[in-house]
Amino acid sequence: MAMTALEQALEALKRDPTRPVRAQIDDLTVELRAVAAPVEHAPPFVVGLFADEPELLDEVCEQAMLARERDPLRRTDA
Repeated sequence: MAMTALEQALEALKRDPTRPVRAQIDDLTVELRAVAAPVEHAPPFVVGLFADEPELLDEVCEQAMLARERDPLRRTDA
């Protein structure tokens, strides 16, 4: 049995997932592309940088909070 245009496009995408593939289905042109699966429960990037330095991360957070108290993002006196 012959493969449909969509099946052929899917097979092409499986062979090379780095390139999007277009297929004509009736009067509709579709494009298939592979996307990276979302990483579940990944720590925020910054936290990962300090994985081996918890004291340093605490200090960075403390300095950030002090700076925010000193230089608020919004003015409340207006």
